[in-house]
Amino acid sequence: MNRKIVSALLAVVMLAGILTGCSKTTAMNKNKFIKSCEKLKLTELEIDELDEIEKNVEDGFYFVGDEDIISGKSKVIDQYLKMLKFSKAFTSDDLVYVALAGKCAGYDDLKDVKDPEDAELDGAFAFQMDFGQKGKAEEFMDGVEYVLKKAGIKPKKLTPQEYYVSENEAFLRFHIDLEKLAETVLDDDDTMKSLNKKYGDVEDLLEGLKGDIAVSIEIKGSTILIFAGGVVNSEKKVYKDFVKAFGLAKDPMTLPMNEEVAEDMVDKVVLYAKYISKIANKKPTVPTATPTPAPDTATPTPAPDPDKDPVDPVDPVLTGSGKVGVSMPTKDLWRWAQDGDRMKKELEAMGYTVDLQYAGNRVDTQVQQIQNMINSGCEVIVVAAIESSSLAQVLENAKAQDVTVIAYDRLILGTEAVDYFVSFDNYMVGQLQGKYIVEALDLDNANGSFNIEITAGDPTDNNAALFYQGAMDAIKPYIDSGKLKVLSGQKDFKDVATDSWKTDNAQARAENILAAYYPSGTNIDAWLCSNDSTACGVINALDKYYKGNYPVITGQDCDILSVKHIIAGKQAMSVFKDTRTLASQAAKMVSQVMNGQKVDVNDIDTYNNGKKDISSYLCAPVFVTADNYKTILVDSGYYTQDSLDY
Repeated sequence: MNRKIVSALLAVVMLAGILTGCSKTTAMNKNKFIKSCEKLKLTELEIDELDEIEKNVEDGFYFVGDEDIISGKSKVIDQYLKMLKFSKAFTSDDLVYVALAGKCAGYDDLKDVKDPEDAELDGAFAFQMDFGQKGKAEEFMDGVEYVLKKAGIKPKKLTPQEYYVSENEAFLRFHIDLEKLAETVLDDDDTMKSLNKKYGDVEDLLEGLKGDIAVSIEIKGSTILIFAGGVVNSEKKVYKDFVKAFGLAKDPMTLPMNEEVAEDMVDKVVLYAKYISKIANKKPTVPTATPTPAPDTATPTPAPDPDKDPVDPVDPVLTGSGKVGVSMPTKDLWRWAQDGDRMKKELEAMGYTVDLQYAGNRVDTQVQQIQNMINSGCEVIVVAAIESSSLAQVLENAKAQDVTVIAYDRLILGTEAVDYFVSFDNYMVGQLQGKYIVEALDLDNANGSFNIEITAGDPTDNNAALFYQGAMDAIKPYIDSGKLKVLSGQKDFKDVATDSWKTDNAQARAENILAAYYPSGTNIDAWLCSNDSTACGVINALDKYYKGNYPVITGQDCDILSVKHIIAGKQAMSVFKDTRTLASQAAKMVSQVMNGQKVDVNDIDTYNNGKKDISSYLCAPVFVTADNYKTILVDSGYYTQDSLDY
């Protein structure tokens, strides 16, 4: 036994934080929260003291923020709400207050503990907020389910004692007995083999692990209380004091452990324990409870220098051997050329042989290339489909040969042979585009109406439908109210789709719209384009036939020409999906498959290809404008300034 066992408990406490970020529930309000904290003799912190919160964990702290503080952090809050799928329930504008409290006895001594038997940890954390509107419990719990699924937990595994939701009241509660969980894992040879292969020897990490973790989320009316606590080798004094002070309707630690849920969490428990073990001789630092969403001014990972450091250092856990196929649509578009090249370099650095093929945007060529990969012994094939519905038969051939298929950025439809999908949150891409138009035209405050046209992507591309839906959900209320007018009348996806995403096809349709509906100087105020190639087609048509004020034009991919259009003022924005991140994630998933490890996914039921739900990993997009392109694209090394100059 060693220090890792102590780390494990703290890891699981942090994991509980991830899942939180009778009357069935307790009554809650701000005054009650403050009185509970005062009863517990916690130290009140100001907002500028939260950055050093660790200094107060041992003795206990609390913080209460009102509407003024919330408004100052509204952008960050909304990014989190959007990322966690809570934005349908409320936004930062709805929040009345937020409150946080916590205490962990034994925390300060953890850095000095050499023998886990001497460690005693006893802690609890409470987060409460009023989101201003009753009747939103169901919408909020939809977001909770999304977070659970990201943690690998299927809500249907929760019992009625653990999960309940109605319009105005809801709860989620569960309890994990760490000793029982550890014993179960240690007795499972397959699980231990997988964990040892992925993380190194974890037997010492699990043996002797004793303690409990509990999570409770209660919603009543417009208020939510999120509670997480845990103990190791302790009498649960802090934990019980918090349960009593905050008046939980039910102590989650009194529930029997849901073994199915606990088993789903094993991988994350070990992952966090390993992470914390690396800082065992330092004061532990609590990792962020949820992945930080990329703001619209975020700096992506620097691009690799092919002459110096072609890829990031390789995690030894991901190294291996064998043959991998990578099938890309075309080399003519810079992003596909870069994606394929980066993936190949990363996989080769891990030790794999890579067959990288570009199909020249011809479906028949891509089918033949994939078949050749199967015949040549590729064990995993990564496919960015030219047409999402044209690869079913060749991928069935792959399945028959036990080849694992990872769909890359475009979901492949109509076959059970697809094992995984790696992409960006494509609905969010559309949301960013639609909401940009709403804000650029100031639709909530401006007088009069505005004209808009819509150009979507390929009708056979599942992503195109998601881009369209995300954008339409943002602008449709304004179309329905008459604030936005589509003079062409073309609004349905089938009417606005662009075959093969081709610029020429988008241009031809835009020219027809201009000739038929904007012949005499009628202004177009916005043109929703799903990506940069279609935006280029619209811009070409406008340059030839349109004399009015230039519209707000959206895009996606940050292709070089489109970034030049943004700088020149012809295109307003482009959603940036840092494909370096995407290619790296795909390479990691390939290696996890090749090594028999659990493959990282964060979405298990959003993407259905007509045959089954595809386990997916979704990366977060941001958007680029003339104001931030240098920070996001140039300073990060994605492009050089010279490449963007006319």
